[in-house]
Amino acid sequence: MAKKKKLPKQLAILDEDLCTGCDACVVVCPVDCIDKVTDPLHPAYAMGICTIDLPVCIGCKLCAQVCPWHVITMVPTEEVLKEPRVAELLAT
Repeated sequence: MAKKKKLPKQLAILDEDLCTGCDACVVVCPVDCIDKVTDPLHPAYAMGICTIDLPVCIGCKLCAQVCPWHVITMVPTEEVLKEPRVAELLAT
């Protein structure tokens, strides 16, 4: 039986509405939990935005430190878990 990953004290939360898709966070992430998403059919996504895979995030803060637009915030994990959709995602 696989051991469940211990959650970090904080998680990186990215405001996708403000993300410019500059890739600064993607480059520094040590666990590759940030990806750039593009959708040619959706004008807002034409340039791409970044998204964080929270179950993989280790809470290292590097992405938040390098984001030139300050759209990544480190949030205490217990606060993130108050969102049912996120809690379910992290429980798996």
